Amino acid sequence: MNILITGIHGHVGLNLVRALKGEHKIYGLDLVHAEIDGVTRVYTCAEIMDIPHMDVVIHLAGKFVETNDLSHALEYFEENAGLARQTFKWFVQSSAKTFIFLSSVKAAADHVQGLALTEDVEPKPFGALGESKLLAEKYILEQYVVDKKVYVLRPSIIIGYGSLGNKNMSMLYRWVKNGYPFPLGKFHCCRSFTSVDNLAFILKRIIKANIPSGIYNVADDGSLTLSEVFEIMGAALGKKVFIWNFSKSFVKLASKISTRFNDYFDDYQYQKLSTDFVVNNEKIKKALAIEKMPVSIVDGLTKSVLEYKE
Repeated sequence: MNILITGIHGHVGLNLVRALKGEHKIYGLDLVHAEIDGVTRVYTCAEIMDIPHMDVVIHLAGKFVETNDLSHALEYFEENAGLARQTFKWFVQSSAKTFIFLSSVKAAADHVQGLALTEDVEPKPFGALGESKLLAEKYILEQYVVDKKVYVLRPSIIIGYGSLGNKNMSMLYRWVKNGYPFPLGKFHCCRSFTSVDNLAFILKRIIKANIPSGIYNVADDGSLTLSEVFEIMGAALGKKVFIWNFSKSFVKLASKISTRFNDYFDDYQYQKLSTDFVVNNEKIKKALAIEKMPVSIVDGLTKSVLEYKE
């Protein structure tokens, strides 16, 4: 198959090339022409009309990092919604039959109501990341396309190959590395993750399968509390970890004081680190007849930490 990957120089794009090269003929669409081993050619956005026949389009281009800085909101809408619209318009007019858009669970919600986030929840995003991804989703899914498959994938935090997924995870890593204690031992703080290896596995299966178009969550099996994340990081780095069970009221007060001094552990980070965000992945597994993901959540996180260390 001929496969076009947008945002191919990004973290997920490069790992997807590693997973697909040798099986398919891969092309890229990005801001620069830089060559990649296993990729036939990388086009720029100005050359989109020069792209030859494709069978599959995987749209990865965009921003995936959460921010509460409103000064960057326009960039998120331009890169997430604008680029998705431009690429999808090209797809509709092309001979390609499958379009896969990598969105985010943040397009569905900023906080999970109930035990786990499912695909049938009414979207209520908060912030530039989630709102811009949802805008892109709506545009893609509302277009009428004949004899084509369109998939929207909502991954949880993507980790692996040198990336810990977001600022909070990077902060936890620094705490472990520097021997700082984890102060949220009394908080449940359960999280889902998506190993980049599992994401590549899902994308490979979708390309070959014939499942219904629509929205699918993507996540590793199971979930981890942040205390467990802290301990796994410590084991991977060979560091002894300390988990403190401060009361929730004390930690909240500390975050408010920290906010006044513009420290990293502020009110915003407190909200993120003190709530659950578990993602249900049963719909995609059932559609693809997968019993379990190939990489466990613990192995995925351990591998990610070791590669981030390098």
